[in-house]
Amino acid sequence: MYFKISSMVGAIAILLSSGSAFAEGVGAAIAQDAERYITVGHDKLGNSVALDTETIKGTTYKLYGIYGDGVFETTFDASCKESRLFRNRIAIYGPEGQLLEEDQEKGEIPFVASSSPGKGMKIVCQKIGVSGW
Repeated sequence: MYFKISSMVGAIAILLSSGSAFAEGVGAAIAQDAERYITVGHDKLGNSVALDTETIKGTTYKLYGIYGDGVFETTFDASCKESRLFRNRIAIYGPEGQLLEEDQEKGEIPFVASSSPGKGMKIVCQKIGVSGW
């Protein structure tokens, strides 16, 4: 499990910070993951925030971004028909994939269509075929 998280954190960090897996010479394995992550926005420092398309389960999805020399992961639940968005979890992982912090406080957050969570929600709702998206 530790190896899986560590390699995932490394792959995400490279994809988000470089914009291209090839630029860092990571190889074909990570290059294949480039289709897995869809950039849905940027943080205040200009770093990409990405939707992990492989972790979408129904209306639950995860966004990743750079946090210091590690990665943050935020899990959301979307209520597509009502245009409501709920945060389920925030986790911060260090450069070696170790969990540094975790907040499992759940709650509704404002839905803003132009935000990273809002853009991720739009993709998720379209994927499950909810009309109006």
